[in-house]
Amino acid sequence: MPNLSFNLKNFTIENLLNDIEMGNIALPEIQRPYVWDPTKARDLIDSLYKGLPVGSIILWDIYEVNGVKEINPEIKSNPKYLVIDGQQRLTSLFSIIKNKNIISKSGQKFKLKIAFNPIEERFEVSNPAIEKDVRWIADISEIFEKPAIYSFINNYVSKLEEKGITFDEGQVASKIERLKGIIQYPFSIIELSSELNPEQVSEIFVRINSTGKRLNQSDFIMTLMSVYWPEGRKEIESFYKESFKEADKRPSPYNLIKINPTPENLIRSIVGLAFRRGRLGYAYLILKGRDLENKIITEELRKKNFEKFKEAQREVLDLINWHDFVKIIYSAGFISEELISSKVTFFITYSFYLIGKEYKIEYKYLESLIRKWFVASILTQRYTGSSESIFEEDLKNLSPSNYAAYIENEIKVSLTDDFWNIQLPERLKSSSLRNYAFLTYISSLIRDNVKILFSDTYLKDYLNPFIKEKKKTIDVHHIFPKAVLKGKGLNEEEINQVANYLYLEYKDNIGIKDKHPREYFPELVDKYENGNFEMVYATYDLPEEFWSMEYERYLEKRRELMANRIRKYFSTL
Repeated sequence: MPNLSFNLKNFTIENLLNDIEMGNIALPEIQRPYVWDPTKARDLIDSLYKGLPVGSIILWDIYEVNGVKEINPEIKSNPKYLVIDGQQRLTSLFSIIKNKNIISKSGQKFKLKIAFNPIEERFEVSNPAIEKDVRWIADISEIFEKPAIYSFINNYVSKLEEKGITFDEGQVASKIERLKGIIQYPFSIIELSSELNPEQVSEIFVRINSTGKRLNQSDFIMTLMSVYWPEGRKEIESFYKESFKEADKRPSPYNLIKINPTPENLIRSIVGLAFRRGRLGYAYLILKGRDLENKIITEELRKKNFEKFKEAQREVLDLINWHDFVKIIYSAGFISEELISSKVTFFITYSFYLIGKEYKIEYKYLESLIRKWFVASILTQRYTGSSESIFEEDLKNLSPSNYAAYIENEIKVSLTDDFWNIQLPERLKSSSLRNYAFLTYISSLIRDNVKILFSDTYLKDYLNPFIKEKKKTIDVHHIFPKAVLKGKGLNEEEINQVANYLYLEYKDNIGIKDKHPREYFPELVDKYENGNFEMVYATYDLPEEFWSMEYERYLEKRRELMANRIRKYFSTL
């Protein structure tokens, strides 16, 4: 039998949470932030209540370690154990049962609130409607806080009786007692030996998580950073958290678009710049010191590659580089994160930008190349699907001598006449306001400084993320109203085509009601634009006298005009 580096133990939930509260259990630097959706925490409680298995917990028995994260943000811990596997479960239980704040991935404190309906024996994430419904215990932490459970049950029963709700008192009491009893749930604990060093534990962490889909390659890279460059990991996490906070007097990652770069986003840009690699799996092996050709791992190569990574990270997190790049994308009309259909494309393009700077491409030319590359990649969905392999191939083809030529050529072969005239109108055949081609169309209107129809308000001002209160005077208007089209037997998808949308003043939209465009549109043009139909057609890409067209023909023609505007817009980038 091999020498085991672990022991098996059983801890109750009560034991584990008390240890967390006292600071005896904490998180190592290798752990990612809390990322669970509240519904996962709800499902965890439901499983515990039903007595179902919820997996084991892996703890590392330590005597001394540098760099820990507290599950309980109210204390500075000197832990005996670090959580290697089970962070999301333990953190959820700590917040729910102990009624404590925890830290989100953006660095904000928040509390999980899970509700329980003893009559229906059902759990939900708490919300205002549940809080008003006496059948629900809106926050189950109350059950665990009360030492006298019967007093709590009596109070709950009294509220039900006051509302005249029919229930079985014995059953209700039994279910509440059963819920309180989950604190005695026995967790199976795998205790890693204190003789293991951080590098060995990080390897265990990666092996555990590589078998499932819980962590991705960027998480594994962050794990390596925790061992070999913890300061660098903290820099990435800090950059992400600071991007949410409005800048005060000091420079920060907070930006014009209000886009928030996750650690994975930043690592993708770093790896692209450092190693000219698009696949993060390769980067992980490179940072471990592996030669990808002969598959030999050496300490010398690990140190060398980490130095490359560090240098690239300095460039990626440099605030001048970051803000200059954001301004380029902003200048293309993508003035908010809501208009960017692919964050992957955004951060891949950031790598392209930094590589272009490294190759000393003339700055004005580089700006234009980057704008075009970003928009072309969005329109063609270049990095949708096998994004890493395509990015990998792109990077192989970039060099100081052909950087610009490669970008220009790839744009030329992808944005052909067939694309503009046939494919793009077809891609605008969508009922989603998140459609990537439609969002590019909106960005083109912003760049062209177009006003909202029959309004003095510019579209860019309405969509500006820094305007605290959205202007309630603006509506997304159906050019052919819903009622008109429903009367013809069309379904929701046919009615809600993006080619049937325009931004319009609320007062005008209300005034239109269910009128056919032949009734309201000429009237509004006469009223607001002195009968200048040609200007209205051209500005808003509407077919001439579209109100006389069959709806399907109108959609077809407007898609063509929208695609044509995008083409003209692209030529100005």
